[in-house]
Amino acid sequence: MNIRNVIAILLVTSITAPGAHAQEGPAFDKGVYIASMESRTILRIGMVDCVAMALKKNSEIQIKSIIPKIADANVRQQAGKFDPMLSFDYMMEDDTDNSDRPLFGPNPTKIRTNTINFGYDQTLISGTKLSVDFDTLRTRSNYDTAFQAINPTFDSFAALTVTQPLMRGFGLTVTQADFLIAKNNKLKSVQDFTQDVITTLTDVKKAYYDFQYSQEQYKTAVVSLKRVEDLHMINKEKYAKGIASNVDLLQSESEMARFEQAVAAADGVMKRAEDNLKFITNLVNDEELWNADIVLLDTVSYEKKGSDIMDSFEKAFSHRPDYEAAKIDLKSRDITVIYNKNGMLPIVDLIGSYGFNGLAKNFEKDMGILGSGDYQDWAIGVSVKVPLGNDDAKGKYQKSKHEKQQALLAFKRLEQKIILEVRGAVRDLEIRYRMLEASVKIKEAEVKNYEAQSERFRAGLVSTHDIIDYQERLARAEVNYAGSAIDYNKAIVELARAEGMTLVYDNIKME
Repeated sequence: MNIRNVIAILLVTSITAPGAHAQEGPAFDKGVYIASMESRTILRIGMVDCVAMALKKNSEIQIKSIIPKIADANVRQQAGKFDPMLSFDYMMEDDTDNSDRPLFGPNPTKIRTNTINFGYDQTLISGTKLSVDFDTLRTRSNYDTAFQAINPTFDSFAALTVTQPLMRGFGLTVTQADFLIAKNNKLKSVQDFTQDVITTLTDVKKAYYDFQYSQEQYKTAVVSLKRVEDLHMINKEKYAKGIASNVDLLQSESEMARFEQAVAAADGVMKRAEDNLKFITNLVNDEELWNADIVLLDTVSYEKKGSDIMDSFEKAFSHRPDYEAAKIDLKSRDITVIYNKNGMLPIVDLIGSYGFNGLAKNFEKDMGILGSGDYQDWAIGVSVKVPLGNDDAKGKYQKSKHEKQQALLAFKRLEQKIILEVRGAVRDLEIRYRMLEASVKIKEAEVKNYEAQSERFRAGLVSTHDIIDYQERLARAEVNYAGSAIDYNKAIVELARAEGMTLVYDNIKME
């Protein structure tokens, strides 16, 4: 089954890590794991199954899938700086005091004040700060009306205040710097996550091929042992008939022991490769399948893939997530330089306000006077603050310029790395195919040679030592072919990674 013929639309960025909504993770149930060892389970899976399991269950992907969500939350946090703010204050105050003019008024004096304030504040993306205020003050005292014409009094005030930075803090890039960088970081986190997914899928496929190769080694060792056992049986029959010596028996018997050892060693390598595949697909976390014997559905095969280095270069510079992430990072560096350069300027703010006053004995008349607009209140001015020395701002600007220069050099280095990786992957693919073609010829020749020499051995024309040598050559040819085919398939996987085309070739869509 070829994974490139399977459409796997997986919403990998919506993966939620196990226990993400709980305060504590699931407890390890040792008993269930032990119980699963008592029964032998067979798990038949192919490459496409391993890819799907890795996307769904791989712990590294689950951990890193949260990073774009954190970046998205940070974008929302930075956008919140431009959210309007409503405010409301109420204060009641009672003041009783000894009068300094006891002959002209009551002693003690009593004043009760009620204050209500409504406010609306917002910072626009232009850096303009808006402030709308409505204040109402009610005052009642025990003063004689001859000294206080209106008692109680309602005094209201409504005004709009605008503060516009003219130097430091001026400009859309400067005022939105944190927000724009947060958006870039979100885009970069998606590219970083995509790169992590590609790396994981590449590792999954390699782990699958490594396990497949270890199985082929094990099968070859078992078949070789069977051949030696058959050879030993033939020698025993010949020895019984007096046409084979004791030396032939000892040679075949020794060879059986050697291949039994080879089978045991191949079995150990196969089990380790199986465990590695279980780990990367997170099957090890499945209480029922962690100890299952994996049977691969795909056989060792290959399909020739054409290669065009210029086409691969074009794909790499168009699709590699790490390259896109580096370009996004450069944009953020530019924003930081602009912001820090602006930070060296003096603070020069244009401030203007316009409002209306009201004053009456009751609230209704107070509002009427306020709304008439007859009693206006306005102000306009400039606020200037000039830092002396300003080393902090100058240091930040210099630092941001050096970091941008460093990022540009790293970007150029990345381009060189991509060129070398793509060229190396294309070259390795071509070399692996040439080696594969040679291994096919070697295997075919060794199969024919062994069959012919086996007939000669039965006829007594070939010694036990020589037929054992032919068996070893055939076993090496079989393992060499399997290794060459798998190495070629792994070279295809590496080329897809170098091009950044892994997800495209596998029809996996990131949403």
